[in-house]
Amino acid sequence: MSKRFVHSINYLRGLCMLGVIAIHIGSVALTNPTPNLGLIAVLEILSRFSVPAFFFLSAFGLFYKYPLQGPFSYTTYLKRRLKTVFIPYLFWSLFYLCYMSVAEHSYTLFRPLTLGKTLLFGLSMYHIYFLVILLWFYLLMPLWRYLLKKTDRHASIFFPLLFIGNVIFNYYSSYVWIAPPTSLWHDLFVYRLNYLVLHYIFIFFFGAFTAEHFPAVIAWMKNHAVFLYLFQGAAVLAMLGSYAGVMHYWQYSALSAVFTIHQLSPIGMIYTVSTLLFFLYQWECRSLSPVCQRLFTLLGNVSYPMYLVHPVWLSIGAAYLHHRHLVPDAAYILCLYLFVTLTSLLYSLLIQKISLPSWLQICLGIK
Repeated sequence: MSKRFVHSINYLRGLCMLGVIAIHIGSVALTNPTPNLGLIAVLEILSRFSVPAFFFLSAFGLFYKYPLQGPFSYTTYLKRRLKTVFIPYLFWSLFYLCYMSVAEHSYTLFRPLTLGKTLLFGLSMYHIYFLVILLWFYLLMPLWRYLLKKTDRHASIFFPLLFIGNVIFNYYSSYVWIAPPTSLWHDLFVYRLNYLVLHYIFIFFFGAFTAEHFPAVIAWMKNHAVFLYLFQGAAVLAMLGSYAGVMHYWQYSALSAVFTIHQLSPIGMIYTVSTLLFFLYQWECRSLSPVCQRLFTLLGNVSYPMYLVHPVWLSIGAAYLHHRHLVPDAAYILCLYLFVTLTSLLYSLLIQKISLPSWLQICLGIK
């Protein structure tokens, strides 16, 4: 018996895509010598749940499609995952390498050692590393299935311990550890966020557990609505308070504050969990207007090609601001956000409508 399509998960994909674009637009906003701190808080702080949320969504999709009690062929599964992630990763990596080489009038990025390093760590563009981590999660699927089977009956003990362990690991990785001088180990350390799945291990398992026990999770949320509202409110206030606090008490710049209060910080991890639960509750247990349903369905359906292409439109928009010597104040940043979102959306809709060869559809992430 086939499972029902989970609209709330698809809505979350669309919401997270909006959040990822916001984070990248925030990088442009931070180039303003006097950035709007409230706008930065929205773009770079409150949108931070989007990156780990995609690992939650990926794990949910995998375990919803391949539940622990159902049949699982690693070979068949891996062929499908490599087609949907690895091929688009290679295609878009090479595309962005060509794009940057033409823009900079330099082709040093295609030197063998540089190219190998770029592909290994996902360095062709600032967003493409996500696919590298995702590939490692996919390759290790038998391990995740084994561990979830072993811990499923003791979830009330396992998940708090896993969360605490992940917080400690991410704290040291983000704030304490210093890169070793040896060249090979130096690169492995410097680019650890680009491949090391341990940074997102809790949120991935949380997604897997949610998929395995989705009806029970929804029932729990219905009985704890007040808690979810309070949890989300407290997490939002904690994120904003931490952001303001490091600037006020430690005299951090807005850029330094963003590099401190991120998705792998302790409060960032709590905020990610609270936000996922909050929106799952809103979209599974409460009614959503038809307009919002259509909007988030549309965004969810095209979130993958939007993710892959949006840096192109962002670079064009940012180049225009630079060419016109425009200071990226709040009005220009909001216009840039709309420009990048709408052009990425239109591109994604267009390539789904036109007839393209099957191999190109795979490369573009629409098949």
